[in-house]
Amino acid sequence: MSLPVRFQLFWDGIAARERGLIVFGLVVLLPVGLYLYIWQPVTEERARLATRVQQLRVEVAQLRADAEEIKRLQSQMPVRGGNSLEVVARQSAALFGLPDLERGLSARGNDRLEVNLENVAFDAWLRWLGELGVQGISLAECKVEAMPESGMVRIKATLARETS
Repeated sequence: MSLPVRFQLFWDGIAARERGLIVFGLVVLLPVGLYLYIWQPVTEERARLATRVQQLRVEVAQLRADAEEIKRLQSQMPVRGGNSLEVVARQSAALFGLPDLERGLSARGNDRLEVNLENVAFDAWLRWLGELGVQGISLAECKVEAMPESGMVRIKATLARETS
């Protein structure tokens, strides 16, 4: 016996009141079941994905900012090569807004450089030293005196090329 025939026999065998209850139950339970098992999970997943898209947009914005920072830093690549210590110091000083070093630098051989600067911004001096450190130049001696103007200093220092 096929399934439709069996169902028809079952349906004919129950009372009219029971048929009404079954139909009423299907009318009520079917929409509730559709809501609980289909609609609600779909809307929850949609909300979760919308939140994740926002997070990813923030990450993309941060990656773009990082890419711009990398480009900026690459444009300031250290001056390397066989240049003398004095040439490297002069070229990199221009990147950090230090005053003209014409009178402030004097070479002491190939591996040492005397630096005498008047009225220099301390922040620029520190950034310049950091750049020189990347290029293998270290601070051997240093004397820093504060100037009357805030953030400005007088520098007497000796730079040395690191030998490796």
